[in-house]
Amino acid sequence: MNHRKNVLFALILGFSGLYGLSAFAGSATCDPRNGSAATYENSILRDLSSNENARGSIITEAMNSSQENYQISCNCSAADASGANGVLIMYSLQTSLPLGHTTDYFKINDHLDVMTQVAIPKNGNVTVPTSKAVSDGTHHWDKENTGICAQQSTQDNLNTGSQGKVDLYITTPFIGELTIPRIEIARVYASSATVNTTAPPLGSPVAVLYLSGTITVPQNCEINQGEIISVRFGTIQASRFTKINTPPDGFRPVTFDIKYDCTKSGLPVIPNNDKLEMILEGQDVENQYYLIARRRPSDNKADIGIVVQDAGGTYMPFAQGVLPMNQDGLGKVTLTAFPINLVGGELDTGEFEATATLKVDIR
Repeated sequence: MNHRKNVLFALILGFSGLYGLSAFAGSATCDPRNGSAATYENSILRDLSSNENARGSIITEAMNSSQENYQISCNCSAADASGANGVLIMYSLQTSLPLGHTTDYFKINDHLDVMTQVAIPKNGNVTVPTSKAVSDGTHHWDKENTGICAQQSTQDNLNTGSQGKVDLYITTPFIGELTIPRIEIARVYASSATVNTTAPPLGSPVAVLYLSGTITVPQNCEINQGEIISVRFGTIQASRFTKINTPPDGFRPVTFDIKYDCTKSGLPVIPNNDKLEMILEGQDVENQYYLIARRRPSDNKADIGIVVQDAGGTYMPFAQGVLPMNQDGLGKVTLTAFPINLVGGELDTGEFEATATLKVDIR
């Protein structure tokens, strides 16, 4: 009885050992030789027609970053590094962007999804992310001055990540100009292997791809005929401006209109469940409803703020505040504004001012 147990135990050990060898034999992680990943900056400047500014339109752009080379160092075994056939590079592509509207697309913002394809030697453009590693089909060894292993005396120059294309998919049309801030769209990883390996171990990325730019459409909205909206509060006596989070005693809020016209160039087709909105954004904001108009020089603490109310007396937020709009793109919004004391007590005399921006969007 004991003998049979011992045999079974030995068989299990043998099976575990075979599994470990098949999973890791002949493959190793690779890292940037200089310690940091190569960065490839891609930019887009594009004017779209009215017809292109529609849900489902796809903007295709070739990558236009530099073609700068980089080198990698792989943790090959001594046997693999000196082997007669050299080693392959297995490339893996990843992205940290959230999922987009469908497979292979990832969300950039409320208007754009992106599909990124990276050119890999002998494979053409490969879609990000990869489900299986992709071989470059090249044997890297000192014999041809294309080493990648730490033990090899030569280093191959690589630029995988510098070429490819992006497809930008319009999920929601927009008004005027859409800025794409610098955003990471893909990371390139490299591993060494003696044979094609679908899931090699990964080190740190050897290249990182970025995208930025501006897309402009002809549909636009004119606010107050292009003039700056100035709201002036006049002279306020400091002795009347002492109660915290309240306007000066006896102060009459200033009423002003925001007139808008989005009809001159026409409106894009607004998808179902979306609508035309005017967005209010403050330059310096506290507690979302207070637009900072002044900060004390001594401690940089905000001491005067500005509050804006709609016609019903509701405070408007200065962080993604939404103002109502007629959906035909023509009309006006009436608001009132007044200053408030943010710290309490009598304030230092002097001027104060604040800035907020208005943007018309579809969302």
